[in-house]
Amino acid sequence: MAAMSKNIDKEALSALLQKACFFYDLPGLSVRVSYRGEEWGGVFGFQNAVTKVPLREDHVFHMASVTKLLVGTCLLKLCEQGKARLEEKLSFYLPDFKMKDARFKSITLQHLLSHTSGMPDVEDYHWNAPETDKDALRRYVYSDEVQNADLLWAPEENRFAYSNIGYEILGHVIEAITDEVFEEHVSRSLFQPLGMERSTLLTFQRDMREVACPHNKDDNNHFVVLPTFPYNRSHSPSSTLTAPLSDLSLFAKAFLEGNILSPDMWRRALTPVATVPNNGEQICLSWFRREQDGRVLFGHEGTDDGFRSSFWICPELSLYTIVCSNLSQAPVKKISKQVFEQFQIKKERR
Repeated sequence: MAAMSKNIDKEALSALLQKACFFYDLPGLSVRVSYRGEEWGGVFGFQNAVTKVPLREDHVFHMASVTKLLVGTCLLKLCEQGKARLEEKLSFYLPDFKMKDARFKSITLQHLLSHTSGMPDVEDYHWNAPETDKDALRRYVYSDEVQNADLLWAPEENRFAYSNIGYEILGHVIEAITDEVFEEHVSRSLFQPLGMERSTLLTFQRDMREVACPHNKDDNNHFVVLPTFPYNRSHSPSSTLTAPLSDLSLFAKAFLEGNILSPDMWRRALTPVATVPNNGEQICLSWFRREQDGRVLFGHEGTDDGFRSSFWICPELSLYTIVCSNLSQAPVKKISKQVFEQFQIKKERR
């Protein structure tokens, strides 16, 4: 006889997610959760909804902006090693970096990590014309789009404005500090130590048959597979992680168990820096902070053409939730909140 589940009501979760996949009309949905050491994963729908290829648990998803958590973690590890300082000016690490807006001289690493630098956002990711060489990130950081941009406000104002440009710059800062190519440093610093063997920031090197296909809907509400995949090495630090959910769970588990950063740096990573307007959340160092049902969660959402991802941890409950779908409009954050409610209900019934 199979052992009884101690913490996760797998039947209830499966029923919830099957309904979500149906009612939200999703091509595919992949979910992985862990609660007090017990893990569960489920997949629903299709890797390709046009050719009806079923989705499997080992299929890889484009994680989009969840990538930023890797950037933040790598940079904080460099701070622990004495190779970087959060309060140090950007110009110290990139002395050749310039912007026409002279206020950029006040930008620190902490400003960039917490989206409080006043830096604007990327205008066009050029998914249809990706650059794949090792110099692509440096070229973008020193491009006219970045160098001629105006800051939204002075960094000293400590106001939140989400900026992918800021994270491309941070990726190049990591290159300058370590003298390593950005993607190679992330692999050496995080993927290899954590055993994330199927994770990469270099999607163009993958066998795409193992990757969930990006979908949208046409005017008749039918699924269509997008002709271009959301990848461009120029934007690797902001958005190009592709991984199976089992790999991302290793990152979540290591963070919850304190196996990535020292206790002091772990606390600093999760300390709020500024308020995010309109949604009641706060931004920490890469991590967003929100409350639900009296609990505090930290995480990140990801959105790119054809994909949505939602990654959250709750240290108080030793819990993580990872929800991914291969549809541009998928309400994965709403689904993630519904998943979290299951554990709150379970707690109340005890």
